[in-house]
Amino acid sequence: MLRFSPRTRASTTGPFLVGMFVDALGNGLYVPLTLLFIREVTGLPTPVVGLGVTVAATIGLAANPLAGVLIDRFDARTVLIGTYLVRALGFALYPIVSGFGPLIAVAAVISCGDRAFYPASSSYVAVLTEDGGRDRMYALMATARNVAFGLGGLLSAVAVSSAGGYGLIAALNAASFVIASACLLRSRPATGERLPGTAPGGYRQVLTDRPFMGLVSVEQAFTLTKLILSVGLPLYAVSVLGAPPAVLGILYTINTLLVAAGQMGVRRLQRHARRTHAMALSGVVFIASCALYALAALLQPGPPRIAALVAATLVFTLAELMHATPSSSLAAGVAPPALRGRYLSIHQMTWSVGQVLAPAGFSLLLGVAPPLLWGVLAVLLALACVGLLRLSARLPDEAVSEKIS
Repeated sequence: MLRFSPRTRASTTGPFLVGMFVDALGNGLYVPLTLLFIREVTGLPTPVVGLGVTVAATIGLAANPLAGVLIDRFDARTVLIGTYLVRALGFALYPIVSGFGPLIAVAAVISCGDRAFYPASSSYVAVLTEDGGRDRMYALMATARNVAFGLGGLLSAVAVSSAGGYGLIAALNAASFVIASACLLRSRPATGERLPGTAPGGYRQVLTDRPFMGLVSVEQAFTLTKLILSVGLPLYAVSVLGAPPAVLGILYTINTLLVAAGQMGVRRLQRHARRTHAMALSGVVFIASCALYALAALLQPGPPRIAALVAATLVFTLAELMHATPSSSLAAGVAPPALRGRYLSIHQMTWSVGQVLAPAGFSLLLGVAPPLLWGVLAVLLALACVGLLRLSARLPDEAVSEKIS
């Protein structure tokens, strides 16, 4: 297999990382204001916007497995550029949306682009790093995207304070996708990327690959846990602990900044560890964060509980840092190149499933008994840790251990 020279590696991965940064910068302008942004830019009532976005998100679920087929039929870079262009079109059209039907159509286009983006970007990283350095590239991508997302959030606060700010956000987000597409056009693996047009097995092979589906099962526990920060913690902190809503912004900022700052350092510490074991250790740390969140309810209301929330979020963030890179690299390493798109689309489906289960599931557990939420997550994580240790010997060794180049 051909290897990248340092110059070639820089020329292929540099534009890719710049594209990831620009894409996330545009998303940072929009994501924190999603429903408010759509309401203001379209002029539609809030209930109409909420229903339209829900319908569009449901339609978008189909894009995930479809993206897997397209990646394997064509190539990851082509699909990734496609996800950028369809979302650029969607955001450019938002300001002229004036009814429920057009809202669903535009939001569905954007949702399909969003869902297809993740298997496409993960597959392209795998192609770029066939000669080694996959963990480092995933860590670099996570760092670039978190920094850009945080900057985008700050810029959105400035944009919405000016006249026509929401329209400006739509235009800037559309432009960010176009620029990201241009960056991807300049990024091409030295070893070539295009795979045969057809591959035997298809999704049947993926779904009957028992070790890989075991990996997807344990990943679901981690995905549900990660959704706590955006779905479960706001309700728990405000309704159960009586914390002021402003604390949520502080916790989110802490998490975002530390993920951006710590990804490369944590990756270096994990470099010689088996990926399954690194993920299992992150599960133990996640369990510790669940225990700290639960213990916060036993403290006096006010500053003690807020301090406990901050401490628990710091531990949670450490676990997130420990899990992200080995998880992405392990899934990409297990996938056969000819079916990588399908494999990674199934792996990414854990987020789609989690986003369906988490809102109702977390609310139900908190309604029955708040400690039950943390207990259920801890049990799921413990089972996932045991599963990872058992899978370590069943997965290919070249996927479990990083290739040092």
